[in-house]
Amino acid sequence: MKKYLIVLLTLLLMLSGCSTTKVKEVTDHMSYIEAHMDEGFLTGKTDYLISAMMVSAPYDTYNELELTDYHVEDDGVSVVLKGTLGEEWVTKLSKVIKSYTMPDGSEIAESYLTENKGRFMAVRAKAAPDTNYAFFVPLNTIVEVQTAWGDILYANASDTNHGKGDYLVCPAVDGKPDLSDVWVVNGAVFETTYTK
Repeated sequence: MKKYLIVLLTLLLMLSGCSTTKVKEVTDHMSYIEAHMDEGFLTGKTDYLISAMMVSAPYDTYNELELTDYHVEDDGVSVVLKGTLGEEWVTKLSKVIKSYTMPDGSEIAESYLTENKGRFMAVRAKAAPDTNYAFFVPLNTIVEVQTAWGDILYANASDTNHGKGDYLVCPAVDGKPDLSDVWVVNGAVFETTYTK
């Protein structure tokens, strides 16, 4: 099934206006990072606003930037985040508390989300320079990422705006990439949410 999806994505890219950018390769994230390790760089989140919601009923969403479906239940720990381009993804409440603040910059309390289930609430990213490592993936390359939380994401695989290309991002530990937790950041989103 995965090979079929990758072939289909490659064909869609070639037929969807990317005719000037020839697809050269489709690869897994570990192979791509190993081949481009010396091109990685320290980065970190900038200060920006997005929205977060804990659901009060089952909720389904599709992230067109990642080509990923998400299904969320009212489990008390899952949070739907809505990014700067309107894309939605799911994370854990503990990660939201660690990575975001109230819009005014004060610490976020769990109750801010738990008492407003079913409503998107504004949250501010904690600016954190040099806490991540990033690897640029040019438009002519599709990379499949199997995330630490079990989702499969694709860099540069959709027909949405990717800027000059997507980024594979992971935590930085002692200034080096921690490849046990890698995710995709859309190139158009990266420009406004991460430092270069």
